[in-house]
Amino acid sequence: MAPNDLKTGSAHAMAGLRFLDGGGAVGALLRGFDWASHPLGPPQDWHAALKLSVGLCLRSSFPTAIYWGPDFRLLYNDAWTVLADNHPWALGRPAAEARPDIWPVLGAQFRETLAAGEGISHVAQRLMMLRGGVPTETFWSYNSSPILDEEGVAHGILNQGLEVTAQVLNERALIAAKSERDFVLDLVEQQRAQHDADDVMQLTAEAVGRYLSVDRAGFFEVTPDHIVEYGACWAGGALPPLTRPIPAAIFGSRWGDAVRAGETITFNAPDDRDAPPVDALNLVGSRAGVTVPLLRGGEWQGGFYLSHSQPRVWARGEIALIEEVAELSWDAVARVRAVERLRAMNADLAGEVAARTAERDLLWEVSEDLLGIATRDGRWLSVNPAWERALGWSAAHILGRDSQWLRHPEDAGGSAAEIARIAAIGTTHRMEKRLRTQAGDYRTFAWQTTLFGDRLYTNARDITEERRQQSELLAAETRTRMVLQAMDGVGVWTYDLAHDRFESDSDFAALYGFTPEHVARGVTLADVLARIHPEDLPHMQAAIAHVRATGGDGANEYRLQLPDGSVRWIMARNHVLRDPDGKPGKVVGVGVDVSRQRELEERLRQSQKMEAVGQLTGGLAHDFNNLLTGISGALELMQLRLNQGRIDDLPRYIGAAQSGAARAAALTHRLLAFSRRQPLDPRPIDVPKLIAGMEDLVHGTLGPSIALNVATGADSWPILADANQLENALLNLCINARDAMPDGGTVTITTHNVVLDQNAASERDVPPGAYLSLSVADTGTGMTPEVIARAFDPFFTTKPMGQGTGLGLSMIYGFVRQSGGHVQIDSACDRGTTMTLLLPRHTGKAADLSTDGVGPAIPVGAGETVLVVEDEPTVRMLILELLDELGYTAIETETGNEALKVLESPVRIDLLITDVGLPGGMNGRQVADAARASRPELPVLFITGFAENAVVGDGPLEPGMALIAKPFAMDTLAARIRAMLAGA
Repeated sequence: MAPNDLKTGSAHAMAGLRFLDGGGAVGALLRGFDWASHPLGPPQDWHAALKLSVGLCLRSSFPTAIYWGPDFRLLYNDAWTVLADNHPWALGRPAAEARPDIWPVLGAQFRETLAAGEGISHVAQRLMMLRGGVPTETFWSYNSSPILDEEGVAHGILNQGLEVTAQVLNERALIAAKSERDFVLDLVEQQRAQHDADDVMQLTAEAVGRYLSVDRAGFFEVTPDHIVEYGACWAGGALPPLTRPIPAAIFGSRWGDAVRAGETITFNAPDDRDAPPVDALNLVGSRAGVTVPLLRGGEWQGGFYLSHSQPRVWARGEIALIEEVAELSWDAVARVRAVERLRAMNADLAGEVAARTAERDLLWEVSEDLLGIATRDGRWLSVNPAWERALGWSAAHILGRDSQWLRHPEDAGGSAAEIARIAAIGTTHRMEKRLRTQAGDYRTFAWQTTLFGDRLYTNARDITEERRQQSELLAAETRTRMVLQAMDGVGVWTYDLAHDRFESDSDFAALYGFTPEHVARGVTLADVLARIHPEDLPHMQAAIAHVRATGGDGANEYRLQLPDGSVRWIMARNHVLRDPDGKPGKVVGVGVDVSRQRELEERLRQSQKMEAVGQLTGGLAHDFNNLLTGISGALELMQLRLNQGRIDDLPRYIGAAQSGAARAAALTHRLLAFSRRQPLDPRPIDVPKLIAGMEDLVHGTLGPSIALNVATGADSWPILADANQLENALLNLCINARDAMPDGGTVTITTHNVVLDQNAASERDVPPGAYLSLSVADTGTGMTPEVIARAFDPFFTTKPMGQGTGLGLSMIYGFVRQSGGHVQIDSACDRGTTMTLLLPRHTGKAADLSTDGVGPAIPVGAGETVLVVEDEPTVRMLILELLDELGYTAIETETGNEALKVLESPVRIDLLITDVGLPGGMNGRQVADAARASRPELPVLFITGFAENAVVGDGPLEPGMALIAKPFAMDTLAARIRAMLAGA
């Protein structure tokens, strides 16, 4: 084919696709789309009606879409892409796939259009669309027209439309504002028709309760002795009416102080800061509420309240409406009561007619607030008599003018015209403004202005007295500051949150180490934080963040690190002052140097430690004297019987000596546990498995009158500890629990996982991180605070003489602390006791705690050579005798240096037994390390009377090493030697 033929063919092909020309980005996508495999087929083969519709769609600047065929395949133009979250994926796909969120609505409408063959328009159609994955209410106005062929058969839908969501929501807001205003006006009219104050309040309570859909609304009055007497009340059924008098104190000081000051109290849930105490909420049944105090002449007379049985968020508009209705209603009540008094005073017909005539306007007349109506440009059309009573100016001076001529020259802004420009229709604008009286002075008013239609509706409450009281409070604070400045070691300061500056006295500068020049140019919060000791800084930063977030007062103790390197303890107290909007504005505080007090406290603690040491040594001497008497007496009697040739009683004396030695060993182990120097064999432990293995033992120990409950979580973390010591600790706690329940009860053993943050860990003197909590709880007699304070003291016991050594809890405390954990007691008299052990989590797997039973016979040796390093002659002699008895070859040395010479020789050594503490400057661990250097596989058995962490270490020993604690039984030593030589 010639080149001219190719151009001609291409031109013909393009001629069949001219309807796709233009169309912007979507047009380019349609032209480049692979239509060969698409259900619509190649564009040149499309139906003529589809081609015509697509051409119109692409060239339209209005959002346009085509839904073609039985599947309503979607085609659209550039203007429509802003409505397609999934463009260009949606192009050419069935509408049910492209827009599944709205297809149930559109599909039905489109099928109706195709069936009718006529176009249909929809105005402000509600469609729930997925936007960002969230169902969202939207509104659309659109037209759907059938696409007909030349025979009049409909093949698809041409759809054009726009989103009108914003317009619909604005219309709703306008309707709501008008509804609220109509509600207030209608309520006022109904109030005017009432002739009894109770009827006014009952009408108002029911109207507001139903309008806001709350469970209860009503009024109360306060007697001179501060009793809340409930009056008119409406209840919707979920809550009963309130009728019984209640002392105001039950609602808490925060509630009482606020309502006396004329402050509206709102709470959305029982745990809100402004919520009354739980007992008060339970008494009245409320879980959310609003209370508007009703004052007359600055005196708290009563209140208007709304209660809800469930937590509820009160919108600002609702609160404003409640406050407005409360004030209008109280004025109406005052009006009705005034009319009643006038009616009683004027029994004649003329007086009654005059009272009825005055009733219509009494609300306007008797209100103590300044009420007014102005045009949009601020010119007053009507004002009530309160203007003249408060300012001295008659209505003739005010009407027809704005209030700029009365405004204080220092008060910027706030004219009625300015409010009209910035206030949205239906909302309330609040501000403070001072107005000049006819006498020439100024009074301060809290203004509320609402723009409705072309009128400004205003009321202003006289707060001159409130502001005077605030000034007196500030003056009192200034006097207090002067008194504190006269005290040594006390610094007073005021912190401005908005400007980040401390206003302070010279004592503050001296206390915190600032120069006068630094104070003069301004001390910032960063400057103060730079003085805080690094260990106390996180706590202080958290405390400051809490004050900023809640506006609450604070009390803290922390250390200052001064430029000269000295450290000073500070006790600080602060109080937050709020601005007119109720937000934290300034913080006033005082810091006191308590370094001397801390020093004295430390001396007291040291004295208490010395007292504990004296108690420990006295108790230790007493118990050991008893034990040594038994041991030495038994040995003397043995010697006497041997001299007499009487050996029948020897087993009894030997048993007495062994029993005394065993009790002495147990006592030393408890002492080492208390001192945290006992030899531990820490291994990974599955605590629930360990507890399960002890259940039969614990059941037998507790006895039949005490029930045992075990609740251990399957997800309990493993720990790294000495399993035997943990079993002893758990058994000791169960025994203590049993002894606390002489009449029976229940012991509960539980485990759960806890994570301690920095603050919680600091309180317990452990590092932050993951811990396993093991608790033993009983239902026994409990402990007094005095007993709890001494529970871990050595030799302290509440048991009768002879029934306890007083080392059980001190042993547990020492073991847990040595294992890196914490012990805490939760107890009260007649409420039982819960002992909780917190032990650090181990990240590896737990070891298998099951062991094979030891056989009755000690296996003898096979001629192996054992090197013994022991400086105590008696112990060394006994070990050598045992080794010889069992058939081992023993080499004895007294010091580490002697042992090294043997180890460096070629002599065969199958096992090294060494004491940890050796004379001559070389300890047992160093001997073992030297031995392993030349004999890497040599088993090592350490003998020790206590654990030296620097020698043995806190973690598990290396493979091939083991530890045995003095005193030990000879059969235990023999079994351990055989096991190590056998590679167990």
